[in-house]
Amino acid sequence: MGYIEDAKELITESKETFKEIKEAYEESLHDRTVKPKLLIKIKNFMENLRSALDFTAHDLFDKYGSSTASNPNIYFPYAWSGLSLADFQTKNRIERCIPGLNASRPDIVGMLEGYQWFANVDNEWLPKFMDLNNENKHQRLTPQTRKETKELRIQSGNVGMRLSGGASIKISGNATIRMGNSIIRGNQHISPNNPARIEGDAKQEVITWVSFHFTDNNEPVIPLLEAALNGAEKIINDLDGI
Repeated sequence: MGYIEDAKELITESKETFKEIKEAYEESLHDRTVKPKLLIKIKNFMENLRSALDFTAHDLFDKYGSSTASNPNIYFPYAWSGLSLADFQTKNRIERCIPGLNASRPDIVGMLEGYQWFANVDNEWLPKFMDLNNENKHQRLTPQTRKETKELRIQSGNVGMRLSGGASIKISGNATIRMGNSIIRGNQHISPNNPARIEGDAKQEVITWVSFHFTDNNEPVIPLLEAALNGAEKIINDLDGI
């Protein structure tokens, strides 16, 4: 198989691994500790996705690149967080990663620039993912933190409100809040840690959201991995056969 076929196979494999990650993730949340199998699956997932992107860069180099070096290092080009389009171009990031592409296929260069974080907010996963994937940070993937966030939900009829994090409502004196078929009277300080005293027909619940975050960048694990999987698949499909 060629590089692009290998890249697509890795995407298929990563989809299966992601399902396993979510299962191991739920087990770890339930047990309030990071399971070793979760760390191993995350590590394999990230390495496979990074390889898929690099294989795509190799495919482009084989078709359109050129280099005087006998064995050039080919990588998928990315702009780290904070690097602007102008700096990305000045530093010749694409030429350094895929030599010869600038001269032969400037249209593909434009596409690669469009995948960077500065081109679209949906691409912010790329530098975060690549930064975690750097060789010198592999060992720091293992410590992750478990975070809990409470959310208070109050619903009466078609009217409702939500309070989360450090949000609160202070009702003083004779003031009242009317919500649908219920009343919340004064002298209350309502928050996720201090639910309201309600008169009438209303539903009130406190929901605790729990997640693991990468220690290095404080990113929640599952959303970042899902964004990376979807983003990498889109890049590879876009560049397949071009």
